Amino acid sequence: MKWELAFKNQRPGLDQRMDESIAKAWEFMQAIKPYDPTFHRWRNTARTKAQAEANPNIETLDQLRQTIHNDWKPDLPGPTIMLFSGDVDADGSSLGLTLGLIYPDTHSITLETGPALGARIDDDEDFADWLMHTAVRIINPTIGALTREDYKPRNLNIDGPEPYDYVPGWKMFFHRDSPHWAQAHALATKAMSVAEGAILTYGTPDTYTQVLNQWPREQ
Repeated sequence: MKWELAFKNQRPGLDQRMDESIAKAWEFMQAIKPYDPTFHRWRNTARTKAQAEANPNIETLDQLRQTIHNDWKPDLPGPTIMLFSGDVDADGSSLGLTLGLIYPDTHSITLETGPALGARIDDDEDFADWLMHTAVRIINPTIGALTREDYKPRNLNIDGPEPYDYVPGWKMFFHRDSPHWAQAHALATKAMSVAEGAILTYGTPDTYTQVLNQWPREQ
């Protein structure tokens, strides 16, 4: 199964600390590197396979920072970038960074797993917990989720956004200052405290959307 690990950090003044967010993304990339052979090679995506294949490997923090700044269009308030792991024709993972582009002082990082890392999550819940804990420790987000890619997102026009303003996850991180803190714990089937909040589990990979659908919605 393929999974998506997504985190949002929304704090005043964050857009003045772009390099800090880039450094955290790089630290996370290094932390997960031993768990998938494709993570030893990251490159920038491109319009064509030939262009992507010609892109240089990103092997240092300075190279990641330079790649992001090179892609930052001067008429936009912030940069966004998508990287892929492994070879062009390999079924690797992808990692996206969006820094202050959609909403001011809002930085997001999303890892879409390839089959190797996805299978590891399927087979080992302790590893899924470790992955969430490692990301939370490094990124220090305000909210995050580990969700299966085969679950379709809600139709915002019909269903409206999730009440906690994020994607539903089998495992989710809520910051201790979140207005959703009490309700997030009320539905959780397992809780793991971390320095800035808690990583909460909702049922199983097959049932978590049903659990989270019990979250009260405004009438």
